[in-house]
Amino acid sequence: MMYFLVRNTCKLFLTTYMGFRVYGKEKIPKKGAFILASNHVSHLDPPAMSAASPRRLHFMARRTLLDNWLFNQVVGRCNLIPVNRDKGDIGAMKAAIRLLKSGKAIFLFPEGTRSETGEMNEAQPGIGYLSLMTGAPIVPAYVEGTDKALPKGAKRIIRTHVSVHIGDLIDPKKLDLPRDKKEAAQKLADHVAGKIKRMGESVSEARSVRLMRTPA
Repeated sequence: MMYFLVRNTCKLFLTTYMGFRVYGKEKIPKKGAFILASNHVSHLDPPAMSAASPRRLHFMARRTLLDNWLFNQVVGRCNLIPVNRDKGDIGAMKAAIRLLKSGKAIFLFPEGTRSETGEMNEAQPGIGYLSLMTGAPIVPAYVEGTDKALPKGAKRIIRTHVSVHIGDLIDPKKLDLPRDKKEAAQKLADHVAGKIKRMGESVSEARSVRLMRTPA
């Protein structure tokens, strides 16, 4: 109940205040487990991704976010899987694996943390391990505009266009991955991050073309 209340509130705000659009929503599986993965440039990214997905998502996020009382009371009840980033959090991984094996959807950032530059950081192997250990496919996504709406250090949300672009599903079984699990996990994570990066480049190119065609 709390999840959809918060999700729908975020979606209403993004739509009315940010002209929020979702492209490729039909590419999100209607049933069964999957991992939704996107770039990370702002604290607005999780609300935007939640609003973009018709499926209920379980979020993997750093445990320290729950230190904020209000965040803990509201977002902490919205399918959050707290992760201790200071060390490998086996408990969080096991929780995510259980959810995926039961047919649920997980959302995470392959980079693990926000980008300082807007460019994709090096991917962490966690998403690769989750996909390989459960067989869950990965849906790449690119969120646009949140870095301008709420950049790091900003005290308020700036009104600007925000959109989410959903990419084609990635099935790990169809990729040529190394036999070694550690190498395979990293290669799959790199593949996902590369896909998201290329999606971002395509979105930027399309925007540039639109601007060039716009009459002065």
